[in-house]
Amino acid sequence: MKKIIFISLIISFLLFFSCNKKSKVIKTELSLFSKLEKVPDSIKIDDITVYNLFKHQILAHKNNTFDSTLIIEKVFKRQPKIWNDLYGVLFDKEMFTTNEGMIGWNKKIYHTKKDSIESRVNKLLNIKFDSVLKANLSGLKNLTGRSPKNVKLSIILAPIEGIGFGGMENDAFILDLLDNNFDVINMVQEGIPHEFNHFIYEPTRNEDPNKDTPLRLTIDEGFACFYTYKYFDGKISKPQSVEQMTEEEWQWYLLHEKEIYQKCSSYFYYNGDEDPLRKLGSEMESPKTLFYWLGFRIVEFYASKHGDDSWKDLYELPVKEILEKSGYEEYINDLK
Repeated sequence: MKKIIFISLIISFLLFFSCNKKSKVIKTELSLFSKLEKVPDSIKIDDITVYNLFKHQILAHKNNTFDSTLIIEKVFKRQPKIWNDLYGVLFDKEMFTTNEGMIGWNKKIYHTKKDSIESRVNKLLNIKFDSVLKANLSGLKNLTGRSPKNVKLSIILAPIEGIGFGGMENDAFILDLLDNNFDVINMVQEGIPHEFNHFIYEPTRNEDPNKDTPLRLTIDEGFACFYTYKYFDGKISKPQSVEQMTEEEWQWYLLHEKEIYQKCSSYFYYNGDEDPLRKLGSEMESPKTLFYWLGFRIVEFYASKHGDDSWKDLYELPVKEILEKSGYEEYINDLK
């Protein structure tokens, strides 16, 4: 009899523990859904609009159901350009440019990546993205006297990594919360200044005869990294401002500096459909994106040669003139 009572107590305890655990899981889910229902569909700060598409990608799964209408109306049709012209071109047309394709991967993504989604979305909500955006915009105006125009940024959960924080034009940028190559907090805090500089620099390239060359890409990315370094005013290191490099990774670039420049510069004025500088990065097994670092060095040399505030000249100068006036090529030629 005692044995039976003892077994009954164990079963009761296990049932209680199991129910309690399920209750906590449900409570966590409801808590996230509850938070997201309070998040606005979009926010507008000056001429920047942020679309919180991730909100509906998650809310579509509320109450253990799947609302495909939310995905089509609030995610796909809300910002079709990022799906049709960005993800559909770079990755998979059927998957990202049709109703069926969008419904298919969105139906699976929350359940297959649930822990990561909950963790990364909560981080974004906790750092108060809109406040960070306002602070960065204010800092940009104070530093440069410029402000981004017609920026449309969509915060999403993507099934394929590869973009992180970026895009094709000011009105088709994304921040992918599920790209595990980036920490959410660092992506927001250090990524926003970087992208803001793209937003104000790229429109100044319209009259640049070399706007479509790898040299423009090199200066553009290097300048965005350099601006990030200036924005934080010594609070982050040079390596950290370039794709969050470590000191060891930075040293790799310094050791290969002459080789990097000589190989990259042969493609500076390349005119074609390939992406030679990225290909060189893979061939050289560079720790991070090769031309980001090279562009940073060119901009750094220009600022060092022409004065502390001279980096602001880059918004007006053609990229070829920036390279020539930086003195970087002469420095490279003197290296052993």
